[in-house]
Parts: sequence; C-alpha cells; structure tokens
Amino acid sequence: MNEFQQVLYKQIDKIQASNLPSHVKKVVSAVSLCRTNAMKGRVYSCPNGHFSVFMRESCNNRSCPTCQSENKRIWNINTKEKVTNSPHYHLVFKLPSFLYPYILTHYKDFIEILFEASSKTIHTLIKYSFHLTTTPAFISVLHTHGDQYQLHPHIHVILNSITLSKKQDKLLFLDEALFKLDNFNSVYNHFLKKELINLYKKNPDLGITFKENINKFHNENIFISNKYQSPFPIIDYLSKTIKGNALDLNQVDFLTNGSTQIHKKDKTFSFSNVEFVNRYIKHIIPQNIKSIRYSGFYSSASKEKYLIVNSLYNLKLQFEAFNNDSDLELDDVSHKIHKSCPICNQTMILREEVDEFKVPDIVCIKFGKDPPTEDLFTKLVA
Repeated sequence: MNEFQQVLYKQIDKIQASNLPSHVKKVVSAVSLCRTNAMKGRVYSCPNGHFSVFMRESCNNRSCPTCQSENKRIWNINTKEKVTNSPHYHLVFKLPSFLYPYILTHYKDFIEILFEASSKTIHTLIKYSFHLTTTPAFISVLHTHGDQYQLHPHIHVILNSITLSKKQDKLLFLDEALFKLDNFNSVYNHFLKKELINLYKKNPDLGITFKENINKFHNENIFISNKYQSPFPIIDYLSKTIKGNALDLNQVDFLTNGSTQIHKKDKTFSFSNVEFVNRYIKHIIPQNIKSIRYSGFYSSASKEKYLIVNSLYNLKLQFEAFNNDSDLELDDVSHKIHKSCPICNQTMILREEVDEFKVPDIVCIKFGKDPPTEDLFTKLVA
C-alpha cells in the first residue's frame, strides 16, 4: 500500500458502516486495495530471459489517483488528435453553492443538470448569434474540486470558434461579441433554474428550503477566457485533473502527526487525515456518469461533419505525439514494462497467474521461503 491507501484503509470500517451511498463504499474498498496483495497477480517475462515482472491487478477506477495517471496522459494525446487545431474558447459553468449539501444524495441529478444547462446555453447563444442553426463543437469536462480539494462541482468547456452551416457547405466563425458575460449569465441561469425546479417537482423530499433557495437564486457567474489560438494549452490544463479525480499524489504529503498537506503552486493546505478522506469521498461520482462529453462535430456520431470541417478549413493538424508538459510525465512506469522488455524490446509473455495473497513460483525459486518485503509484490526484476 502507498501512503494514500494506508490513510484510506484506516478509515474503511467507519466508511463501510456509514450511510454513505453504496457506490462510495465500493470505490473506497477497490482503491484502498489497488495493486496490493489482496488482488490477483501476474508474472510477465522476456522471451529471451532478460527480465521478469510481477504485477498485482489495478482497480482502474477513475477515483484512484494511481490508476488515472496513465489515463490522463492517454486522454491528452487522444484529445489533441481529435480536435481541430483552430482557435478555441475556454468556459467554466458552476453550480450554486446552496446545492452542495444535497450533492451526495442526488449526485447524478446535479451533474446531469450541470451538463444539460451548459450545453443548452452554448447552443442557444450560437443560434441567436447567427440567427440560424449551425453545428458547433465543444468538449465538456467535469471537475468536482476547488483549490483546497473541497467540493466545488463545475464544468470546463473547450469551445471551437468554428461552426458548420446547416447545409454543411461553409464555416461560420464565432464573434467575440457573443461572449459578453451578461449574455451567457442570463441564458445559463434561465436553464439552470428551470432544471432545478423540475428536479424539485420530481423530488419534493428535497424540502421547502431547497425550493426557496431556487427562487432566491438569480445569478451564477460564468468564467470565459480570451480566445486561444490553439486548444492544446486548455487540454494540457484539463489533463491534470480529468476522470473525476483531482488528486495528484506528487502534491500530497502525509505527515506522521496524522495530518495531510496538499501543495498547490505557491500555496499549502493542511487538514487532518480524517478531513482529507471526507473530502476525497465527496469527489467519488457514480460510475454511470460520464465525466467527459463530446458535442457537435466533436461527438462520435458526427464524424462525417468533422471531416467536412477539416476539408473546408483546409487544416493541417500538427500534433506532437508526446507532450512536453513535465506535470504529465509518469513516475510509475510499471504499466509499461509488462508490455515489452526494456533490454531487447521483445513482447513480454504471461508466465504465471496467482490468486490473492499467493506468491508466484518465480519468487519461491529465487528467494526460497523468505521472500523480500512488500516492494517485490509490486514489481520484481529477475
């Protein structure tokens, strides 16, 4: 177990005995045991005998900071291949803070409202801007955290400045005048309030205070950036905290006095391990919620429109396969070494599979009845 898992595991009994949602309990259990001896394991070996590695199974949960490090890198590369290398805007849509006490019990409802209201806002303003229907392109990425890892659900949107005409014969370009805050705020608040009222009608158990807060709520500000000449810097920024998890273990220190420190740029935030776990739990979203969504000609259903846009714009996508952002580099390379031998680069062969808490034969052969400590159970080089 790494330090994060140890802190989480110490509170697992309390979490399992609580009235927290079942998906939270399931994720906590999976993440706390990820890559430990409680998971099945596999031994991979070089066909030329250079190298062997023993790996315990990963939970591959999007709330696991260890598993998601590689997925973030892959998403960064795949997204840069998917988008057009044209000017984009960066927008942020938030939920009003009075909803936070209800998040855990109605997580899916609020997240769907956030996606729905932000999407309708973009489509409505673009339609009003051109006075006709066009096909835009944007990617919506869910974040649930604030600077201090507190609950703060919001959506980042990467919006292409290009839209495709209804006849699909020409491109239209978004005018920066469209992005006046007053325009976005008024439209977004209209859709947001409408969705919240519908939610209350379906769930009157939310209480009269919830309804009163909806009526009092008038303005939820939206962040809108200046135009980026390329979407790549926005993708780099979002890659660090995608997949529903904002926790970078390289920025976290677990102290011997039972406290946790999170380092964000030039700031350090400290709280007890119990409070840290409480905050971590609030970012565990149900598995059936998509945290990244593609709309317009970026969606999988609009591949033909995407090709038309590229043809009309005569784009030459210039994408470097590997990002130079050091924050996206991985310290853990164990996800790679089971695929190919680092010495001869030959494909590794699966030699042995073992059950939970079992030791593979290669360990017994090499070390006898007294195998080395826990590090070997994570990675064995023979």
